Amino acid sequence: MDENQESKFKEEFAKLDASASYEVNTVDPEMAKELERNAIYAVLIASIGIMIYVAIRFEWRFGLAAVIALFHDAFVVISVFSIFRLEVDLTFITAVLTIVGFSINDTIVIFDRIRENLRFAKKTTKADLREVVNRSLAQTMTRSLNTTFTVFAASICLFIFGGESIRMFSLAMVIGTLFGAYSSIYIAAPLWLMLKGKQVEKPKTVAKESN
Repeated sequence: MDENQESKFKEEFAKLDASASYEVNTVDPEMAKELERNAIYAVLIASIGIMIYVAIRFEWRFGLAAVIALFHDAFVVISVFSIFRLEVDLTFITAVLTIVGFSINDTIVIFDRIRENLRFAKKTTKADLREVVNRSLAQTMTRSLNTTFTVFAASICLFIFGGESIRMFSLAMVIGTLFGAYSSIYIAAPLWLMLKGKQVEKPKTVAKESN
């Protein structure tokens, strides 16, 4: 819509109801694509920073597992918006980064408990590590579910009762909150177990070959 069309639209709208307030929004496909690219770049930059932080605080296996889980969360949200051709704006990018922050917080809590339990656990076989992961998930499950339900309930209320300007933000939060909790439990922790399990089994393989 150019300036002449916008001016004509305002004039015609004013004839219908001069006291009403209105706002003209122009949807530009190129701008939407640029915002989607910016969201992807923002997630990439945030993921690199998170991976470095987690690798320093824990180990590189924790960092790699956490980043893969974050990519999963962001990919799901972006895919849903792309499939259903929902509006992509700056609030969408904000929502994606908020989801990344929420998901990594939940993942760090689980990883921190795994690290604590590893100090007092036997780590000779992959089954020992699996027991540590399962026990850590059981110990943090209540906390994860309570946090997820609280954020999910708040996002649902914003989506239903909030204004139009935050509708897409709250919808992205609803989707991302659910998948963020899912990825922390069913993607990040099992990925770390798989990577760490290879390290535990490697000495045994080397020993058998030497014999």
